[in-house]
Formats: sequence, C-alpha cells, structure tokens
Amino acid sequence: MGGSLGAGQISLEAVLSYAALGLIVGFGYYISMQLPERAASLPRWMLQAVYALRLAAAIAFFAWLAHLGMLPVLAAFVGFLVGRTVAFRALGEDA
Repeated sequence: MGGSLGAGQISLEAVLSYAALGLIVGFGYYISMQLPERAASLPRWMLQAVYALRLAAAIAFFAWLAHLGMLPVLAAFVGFLVGRTVAFRALGEDA
C-alpha cells in the first residue's frame, strides 16, 4: 500500500485511530454516568459539575472531529457507541 494520500483522503490506520479514540471517550462518558449512583455521599454541586464536564467534553470532542471531516466523526461515533456497550457490560448491565 504505497503512495501518498491526496487531499481529503484518510488512511485506514487513521480511521481505526479515531474509532479507538471514540471508544475511549465513550467508555469514560458512560462510566461517569454511574457516578451519582455510586457516590451518593458527594455534594450535589460536585455531581452537577461532573455532569456538565462530561457533556462539555463530549461536545468538544465531536466539534474538534467535525473540523477534520466526516470520516473521523463517523469512525469516532461508532467507537463512542461501542464504548457505551463496553461500559455497560463492565457495570453488569445490558447495553
């Protein structure tokens, strides 16, 4: 697979990297959703801050990817959804 990629083309390795990055972000996002259930002793403002940070991080992640093009966004979104499944199964829940 020699040769250089032209403008607008992306390699399979890059697509898989974006998918893996999406998996990591998705896993962290959905695992952090369980914080209120598992940390009831935390102050309410801290739980709200975690919720806001989680949402802001997901928005920033996909906004950054939007500047890179459609394929990175789609690959990362697939990884994000796989991260959801992995996170729920790690918690013993159905995805």
